[in-house]
Amino acid sequence: MSVLAGMPVAWLLARAAGLVAFGVLTLSVWIGLGMSARIVAPRYRARLLGWHRTLAWTGLWLIVLHAAALLADPTLHLAPAAVLVPFAAPWRPVAVAAGVLAGWLALALATSFRFRKVIGQRGWRRLHYASFLAFVLALCHALASGTDLAGLGGPIVAAVAGGPVLFGAVLRILTPPRPRREAAATP
Repeated sequence: MSVLAGMPVAWLLARAAGLVAFGVLTLSVWIGLGMSARIVAPRYRARLLGWHRTLAWTGLWLIVLHAAALLADPTLHLAPAAVLVPFAAPWRPVAVAAGVLAGWLALALATSFRFRKVIGQRGWRRLHYASFLAFVLALCHALASGTDLAGLGGPIVAAVAGGPVLFGAVLRILTPPRPRREAAATP
């Protein structure tokens, strides 16, 4: 515990919220890929869709907590624009911008569940391809903006989180399209 002595609580909360947000959103991506690549049996899709949505919104709220804790940190002195506007952060602007963009994409993806009928099935699926970009941006942010994943931790997290995403993406690409009737009935 002596390593944590003297560290601002906001800084510790920001780090924890960011890492947990990445983990929760990674689980959401895994579930989404499992459903779209038809790894999951159809009878489990409705329950998993609920988990997928819940994890997406939970991850989004953890991103909000991450940003709020960064703004509250007395040593960083960040302006609100630093956590809301890409490239506005004075510290590691490219790495932070990756996180900001990933956050905005996560918001767009989470809210797309509400507007699915307005967007249409085809548009909604196309929008969901942005989840790959959001995942890569979030991973880059996690690896490049902090010290928690320095050394061997970064490659291990990248492999554990990214390996299943890469596998699911390849499997999704190789999976033949669903018949029209099934495609309209499933997420």
